[in-house]
Amino acid sequence: MTTILIAVLFFLQLLSFYFLIILNTKLAKFKDLEIKQERLMREMDDTISVYLAEMKDENDRLIQELQRVSKFETTTDAVKQVEQTVRQKEREQPPSLTEEESTVDGSSSLNNEPRIYVPKNIAANAYSRQQQTGAKSEAKMVHSAQQPAIRKDEAKPLTIEQQAIKLAKQGKTSEEIAKQLQKGKTEIELLLKFHN
Repeated sequence: MTTILIAVLFFLQLLSFYFLIILNTKLAKFKDLEIKQERLMREMDDTISVYLAEMKDENDRLIQELQRVSKFETTTDAVKQVEQTVRQKEREQPPSLTEEESTVDGSSSLNNEPRIYVPKNIAANAYSRQQQTGAKSEAKMVHSAQQPAIRKDEAKPLTIEQQAIKLAKQGKTSEEIAKQLQKGKTEIELLLKFHN
């Protein structure tokens, strides 16, 4: 009888060790899962903090741009005031040439007109836009002369996401894509991550 009791106690002790081992493995799995969750949360926190820092930098740049534009507006206001004073002085002074002489000479009529000074970057942008629209209109005229039929299904412009994916397939880095599309680097990285 004692041998049976010892055997049962031995079996129960082995069974309790087995349950302890199973419980320990499950606890280890939960600890691993907890560590993975903490790591994911840190990565997400880092990504969001980088994104927020980049947004802050972009907002600072926007504020600086707006301040520069407001300074430009004040300088244009000052230029307009100077032009008005010049016009008033011209009106007060008697003209040295008669109208007939000014039309014959031609150059004096240009000198009498007040000049408007425009910053170089604005002039360059306007010139490039004019060149682009001129080239586009010439291309449209040539294209319409070659093909009189009008296409009904014109290509739709690509979205930012499609443009980013296309540039990524061309082998450009996320920084180059961000500069080209004028978006944040982190925004492009997230967009490409979500697409993959």
